[in-house]
Formats: sequence, structure tokens, C-alpha cells
Amino acid sequence: MKVLLVQPPIEDFYDTSIRTYPLALAYIAAKIRDICDVAILDCRTGLPPRPVKDGGFPELAPFYRDDRQTPFSLFRRYSRYGMGRGEMAAAIREAGPDVVAIGSSFTAYSREAGEVAAVAKEVDEGIVTVVGGTHATLFPEHVLRDGNIDYVVRGEGETPFFEFVRALASGNAAGLASVPGLSFRSGDALHVGGVHIEGSIDLIPARDFLPVEKYRIGKKPYTFFLTSRGCPFQCSFCGKPPVPYRRRTSGSIEKELSEIAGLGITAIDFEDDMLNLDMPFFHRVLDLVKGRGITLSAMNGLYSHTLEIATLGKMREAGFSRLNFSLVDTSPAVHTAQRRRYPVNFLALLDWLESSDFLVETHFIIGLPGQTPAEIIETMVFLMGKRMLPGPSIYYLAPGSPLFADLCGGDPSSLFPMTRSSVMFQANPLFSRETTFTFMKLLRFMNVVKALVDSTVGASTLRDLAHADRLQKNPRDLHIFNTLIRGKRFLWFDTRGNDYVEEPQDPRIVVAFFKAMEGRAIKGFRTTNSVSA
Repeated sequence: MKVLLVQPPIEDFYDTSIRTYPLALAYIAAKIRDICDVAILDCRTGLPPRPVKDGGFPELAPFYRDDRQTPFSLFRRYSRYGMGRGEMAAAIREAGPDVVAIGSSFTAYSREAGEVAAVAKEVDEGIVTVVGGTHATLFPEHVLRDGNIDYVVRGEGETPFFEFVRALASGNAAGLASVPGLSFRSGDALHVGGVHIEGSIDLIPARDFLPVEKYRIGKKPYTFFLTSRGCPFQCSFCGKPPVPYRRRTSGSIEKELSEIAGLGITAIDFEDDMLNLDMPFFHRVLDLVKGRGITLSAMNGLYSHTLEIATLGKMREAGFSRLNFSLVDTSPAVHTAQRRRYPVNFLALLDWLESSDFLVETHFIIGLPGQTPAEIIETMVFLMGKRMLPGPSIYYLAPGSPLFADLCGGDPSSLFPMTRSSVMFQANPLFSRETTFTFMKLLRFMNVVKALVDSTVGASTLRDLAHADRLQKNPRDLHIFNTLIRGKRFLWFDTRGNDYVEEPQDPRIVVAFFKAMEGRAIKGFRTTNSVSA
């Protein structure tokens, strides 16, 4: 039996190229490689974006334009990231699979997962199609409404898919009902399996099915890596399935690290939900990695409550040079409302972090239900005065989260396309699209300013930065920069009309932000340089 595991393409206003490693498919391949002929088809990674004609969200046309120029740009156009239908059909036809299994991790891109199933059926109606991942786990009934999808696997899929393939290969169709986590149509009814949780998580993913050179952070071949699974907490805005926290054994981690080295991979991004929840365990992981010459990152974010200076020093020795933290907001009230512990320990570590050689990125959320614009401005001004890179996240409805359940009402499928940050969905009446867009533009301004502070010698005020080479070499950018800091309004340059026009914006937010900044220090991202606002 031939099985093809597929990562679908996506369509959106952006993609993050260093976040596309199909680790889940590598786990599935490792589990079934001894009972079938298996291959992985990554339809998303390594292809340039292609604009989608008449695609996307027409209501966003005033905000995302490819005929506007600004140093504070966001997204420009709605694009397809990955293969088109014809390319997918050719790849599936060449592979000649009996089973096509599709990962559907993100509800926002569930349509693209369904498109893969449709293409597979067009190639050969006899191909059995299976969908797994977070979206399939949360909405099995909805997924199975698609006549091109035969089966759904809910939860962690290694064992269920192994049992499914074995039953299918042996012709034991009657045994499919006993496969854990498996859902399917049975006449006019649906058989919906429970959410499967693996008893052991020590399986090592089969990275040899993936071309090493295709996945890079900078110039370094990278991979995703898990030392644990699950999270014991339930923040209101988080949509993770109910999967308990479990740790791997040190022996399996050490063996996997050796296999990675053998493949020539020199960068690891830990994708654990709670990488450093258990500090003795985390220290053992650092000991296992240290000395291997591997660059480490944890883009999902670190759990700041358990960190201490000694651990941070050990992380630096092991290979971390950049740290990602999740602040959410500086307001304790926001944390309480979201059932999230306030990051007192992270704030206490900031002075040390600023004096260290770590590059620090701190993420916060814009537009949470219950959040106010004033709280976000306070958070932004706070981060502008720290040696770190602010990372904004527009709040979006996360399927499976308590907030999603509160807002979706009955049938949630109408909200599926809105479950992405780029849509700027208004879940909070205080945040119109113009307001959210304005905050994102101010964040782009903040990060441009931080870069200018790092690179401009002798600047002592915000207005001094206008003399930076980067702006002096581009009169349009200089005019837009000066208009913002002096006139408190955003312009962009209309490349078709050859003139400056005002961007969509909430002028009250712009004025309030600059008023809050008055007299405050602005620090760079990489250096100790600072200027006064």
C-alpha cells in the first residue's frame, strides 16, 4: 500500500517561511514506514507567493495595497503560498498513492486542506482521503461534510493512523470502527471517534523523508523539535485541544539529536507549548544539546515564570542567542480576564536581559475582548523603552478557545475564514479595523525607529533620526517619517497617482500614542543606544 502524507498550501496576506516544517507528518511517517510505502509531499514550502486574482477579503482592500509605498508597510496582497491545483495533481499522480493523508492544523486554511482532497479524487476516485490535525480534531463533523474526505483522525495521530493503514491494507473494514480517534460516514450517520492521546511520545520523527536543504533559518538547515507535548493551562484566547502535558525520556531526545546531526541540520526550533515548565527536565535538555554546535530557538515562546538568570546563562551556553517571550499586555487586569498569570518574573528579569547579549523579542496582543486602546498604548510605550523587539499579534478567534465558543454562536463554520490575524476581526467593540490597523502601523513605526536608533550615531532625539542615511537616501520615506512625528498622521505614497495620500487610520490613537511617548526613552533592539521621544 502506498501512502502520501500532504502538507497543503495556504492562502493569506503573508506566510512565515521559517514556520513551515511539517513535523507532524514526519511523526506519522516514522510510525507507518514499516507497514507501507510512505512519502511526504510538502505543497507549501519553497515556492514564491502567487497573487490570487479576486481572492481574499475585499473588505480589506483599503488596508492592504500593492500600489502604496511606505517605510511602515504591512501586507500588500492576498497570495497563494505553495502549489497550485495543477502542480498538486501532477505530484499526486506521480506518487500513485492508495491513501492521501492531509494535515489540517489551522482552521483558517481548512479550505486548502479540502482542496488537496478534491484534487486527489480528481486524479483517482479510488484514492482514500484522510484529514488530521487541530482543525479536524475540533470539527470532525464539519470536515466530513466534504464528500471528498473519507476519514478524519482526531487528536495525536501516530497510533490511530497506523491502525487505520493496517486495517485498510488487510481489508478489515469492519475493524475501522475500533481505531482510536477515527471518524467517518456510516450510511446516513457519522461515527465520531474521541480525541486520541498517545501513551508514549518518544517516537522519533522520520526527517529523512524531507529534503534538508528545503528548510532553513537564515543559511542554516533547521528542524522543529519537541521535548514535550501539551500544556496544563487554559488561557481564554488559546484554542489548543485538550492534550495533557507530558515529557519525553532523555534517551529518546539524545537519540533524536544524534540523528539530526547526521542529517546535517544545524538549527533547532523547539515547538513545545511549555518548553521550560519543568525546570529540572529543561536543564537536562540543555545539557543534551550543549556542545553540539546547534543554534537554538523557541518561537512558540518561553514560560517566563520559571526562568532565572542561571538558567538563561545555561541557555546561552547551549546555543540560544534569541529569546521569544509572550507578554500579552502590561495590564494585570487583562491577564486576570484571560485566566493568565501575570508575568512578574519576566518583568523582574528585564534589566538583566537588557544587559545580556541575547536578542529579545516580546509579543503582545492587540484587540482582545475586554482590552482597551489605552492598555495597548501603555504596553507599546513600555516596550519602546526596552532593548527588545516588540512583536504584535492581532487577536483572532482561536477555534476551541473559550472566547471562540462565546462569540461563534451556533454553526461556527461562517467564522472559519476569520480565524487569522490578518483579517483584523473585530471581537472587541473598541477596535474597529481602522483602530487595529493604526496600532499595527504604530508598531511598524516603533520597530523602524528601534532599527534607526541602533544604526544612527549621535542621535539624541526622535527628530534626529530623520538624518539617518536610510531616510536621507529615500526622500519619500523621509517625508512620510517627518509627517508622522510632526503632524501625527500616517501617509503613504500612491505609486499610480504619484502623490502622497493619507492611510486608513484612527487619528485619536496616533495622537494618544505620541502624547504617551513624550519625554520617554526609546531604545534600540540590538544596542544600548537610546533617544528621547
